[in-house]
Amino acid sequence: MHAVPLPAPLSRAKPERRRYLRYAVRCECWLESDEASVFGSTADVGLGGLFLRTAIPLREGARVSVALSLDGAGHAVVAEGLVTRAVRAQHGHRHGVGVEFIDISNGRDGLSVFLNER
Repeated sequence: MHAVPLPAPLSRAKPERRRYLRYAVRCECWLESDEASVFGSTADVGLGGLFLRTAIPLREGARVSVALSLDGAGHAVVAEGLVTRAVRAQHGHRHGVGVEFIDISNGRDGLSVFLNER
């Protein structure tokens, strides 16, 4: 008798597009675009980007400057990013912004160490 592999179950979920793991980490973060400057705490962070809850929505496709504080000791990440996901406020949650890092100009090694400690 031969074993026959079963077909994979159908899934309605979107395939994962991230190239880097994300970690559920709260960090203070500032985003600046042509439209607005926003501040908030991250919901998750990875080497490829972050997700941030904000009071002000940013549009998908907006270019942003990112300043991410890794701890209270002044360790920071400075990057240019692209808003790849914009979630409207609902059910008592603030707006959400997913940002992909395009270029990390400062703090990439520190970010890597910070995340590996999680």
